[in-house]
Amino acid sequence: MDLVVVELTGSSAIVTGAGGDQLRSGDIVSGERLIEDDSLASERLQRPVDATERLSRLLGLPAPTVATGAGCDWSPVETQLGVALPDDYKTFVNAHGAGSVDDHIIVCAPNAVHDWADLLQHNTYAHECVRLDFAGPDNWSGDWPLGDATRWALNREDVPSWFEPGDNLISWGCTGNGDFLFWHVRPALVPDDWPVVLKERGPYWEHYHVGFSVALVGLLTGEIQSEYLSRWLGGPHTYGL
Repeated sequence: MDLVVVELTGSSAIVTGAGGDQLRSGDIVSGERLIEDDSLASERLQRPVDATERLSRLLGLPAPTVATGAGCDWSPVETQLGVALPDDYKTFVNAHGAGSVDDHIIVCAPNAVHDWADLLQHNTYAHECVRLDFAGPDNWSGDWPLGDATRWALNREDVPSWFEPGDNLISWGCTGNGDFLFWHVRPALVPDDWPVVLKERGPYWEHYHVGFSVALVGLLTGEIQSEYLSRWLGGPHTYGL
């Protein structure tokens, strides 16, 4: 069976390829999609600090002037998460707070006015949802770290191939369609090098290989093409709640 999913909703999938006629209504379709950086993206998607300024300009916002560590009290959040967060994300949130990119991508922040935009509350909810994918319907409940491979379904099932035991995910945002945006936290990487991954509402993942600001700049300019996000990010770009 060699299938390609061309459209996916919460209740159905449209597929092409050999063997599609063998699928039954109760069958499960799963997988992942890696977003490779092409030469244009590699040349134009700059350092995180430069991308943060460019992201602000694209969204019609003033350039960030608040120094990293000011604006929000990051210590309680980072203590609870057990890691320091990427500097470009903190710089952006210090300057602009939580908000919605093009009325579609929600960027969460600590102590946001709305609970659904609060970083810690949102990340807790995102983990509750993703545990089902990692462990399957019989072993997903409980507050256990995603990197605990003893809880994963046999043969990794829906665990993406790039996720290893001991890794983690931290969700910094979501979309109006119920998708989650994460950092892929790897022990060997410093926070500024954590790549962004999208978990769409169905079973598919997209791995962007770049961090918060660079990923959003790429998505807004078209230098990164997402199967599930790009269609919603048309100009002129906006930010706010």
